[in-house]
Amino acid sequence: MQTAEQEHELSAGYDSFLDMVTNIVGILIILVMVVGVRASKLPPPNSSPKALPEGYAHDLEELHRRSAAVQSLRAEVLQIHEAIRQVEIDRAAREFERRNLAGLVAQIGKAIQEKASEASAWERELFSLQNQLAESQRRAEELRRELDARSDIRPDPIATLVNYPTPLSVPADGEELHFQIRNGRVAYIPLDRLLKELVTDARQKIYRLLEVPEVSGTVGPLGGYRLQYVLVRRNVALEDRGGEEVQGAMVQLRRWVLQPVADVGDPAEKALDETSEFRRRLAGYRPEKTIVTIWCYPDGFAVFRKLRDFLHQQGFSVAGRPLPNGYPITGSPGGSKSAAQ
Repeated sequence: MQTAEQEHELSAGYDSFLDMVTNIVGILIILVMVVGVRASKLPPPNSSPKALPEGYAHDLEELHRRSAAVQSLRAEVLQIHEAIRQVEIDRAAREFERRNLAGLVAQIGKAIQEKASEASAWERELFSLQNQLAESQRRAEELRRELDARSDIRPDPIATLVNYPTPLSVPADGEELHFQIRNGRVAYIPLDRLLKELVTDARQKIYRLLEVPEVSGTVGPLGGYRLQYVLVRRNVALEDRGGEEVQGAMVQLRRWVLQPVADVGDPAEKALDETSEFRRRLAGYRPEKTIVTIWCYPDGFAVFRKLRDFLHQQGFSVAGRPLPNGYPITGSPGGSKSAAQ
């Protein structure tokens, strides 16, 4: 982008060029007028040379030749004048475009300054801390190299300590994420959403319990899973306001069964990649407020241990729910909550 000084020099040079061309055109016009005046005093071209004084015929022929040259120069001058006019028009258009671009650049610069001024104190502090961290890392690297240069004794190998939480479990009462290790894949189970759909679907079928003792339904598929459930009618004895016993009924969920409808999720060996679904699901939850429940079949225990260790490092509580081969994930009012460690 040109600076203001460069633009001023370019505009001044261009104006000087236009002044010079204009002066040349003016001189040519004066010459044409002088020659025209002289030519107007001459006899007509078709007059007989014999009537003219001796030697004057040659001068007359020379003047006619020069007159033709002047006419040619006049045509060229007019062409140059038209070219100058066109150049001036182009210059005016470029100047208009330059002014518009300069205004746009000024607006963009103002917007950038406004955005920069809107940076929060937290962002500035974060930037400062990042600089301090980089400087500390650089200093630590210098000290390490200096220590290596001064010491002839190799340091003892550093032992890595792995710390596991105390094996005490508590029921999961906060936010809970569910995953399943099945057929060599780690899949996310949208259990909360399926249970909400179960409640909505069950409300539409409760009236049928007036005629039959139990009703079944299915919701989904959602996220590769379908949820089947059974509602039952329970007859209960109640007391009215007078203390007399009356018969009543209530609706109860007997159980639900989670059925996979496709092999979803990521391969077990890629479950801890930054782009995996496992990592993406964890990113939206706070470790100190979230419990991760992992439903695992016997062939996935090794993968479970890797996931458990990673989750503990991130600060999550982990609940393991082992399942026998061929046994689906089920739940009921009489079941137990996930116990997290």
